[in-house]
Amino acid sequence: MKREGFLRRGHKDAAEPDWEKFGKSIQGRFREVRVNGFPEAVRALMKVSPHRQVICEGRLRWEDLEPKPDESHEEFVLRLVKTARNNLFHGGKYPDGEIAEVARNKEILRAALRVLKGCCELHPGLARQVGEAE
Repeated sequence: MKREGFLRRGHKDAAEPDWEKFGKSIQGRFREVRVNGFPEAVRALMKVSPHRQVICEGRLRWEDLEPKPDESHEEFVLRLVKTARNNLFHGGKYPDGEIAEVARNKEILRAALRVLKGCCELHPGLARQVGEAE
């Protein structure tokens, strides 16, 4: 994303992908995606929805994600994908022991990957960058 111009300045000038800018660039275009199972993946991701870890009264807890008033459908779905990615790669999801919802987590990851594949179809430059990494 960053190499395709979807870039923002993060904490201490860290280069971060700009998911919101990418979401705006594909706003209204999900209907164009031809990736097999894409609409179903979007619906599944919204239904099962990854949660966001927050601190409440000094303790970790999980919070549902809701669309923001000014957020397009595409931006919200990409925020769900980003949250699933963060939960997976930044860890901390299960500090108290075993994973209780393995099937739910797999469903979220499968749906998020299908959505990303569809997004690559909407942006040839992004698809090219992903292809170079494979």
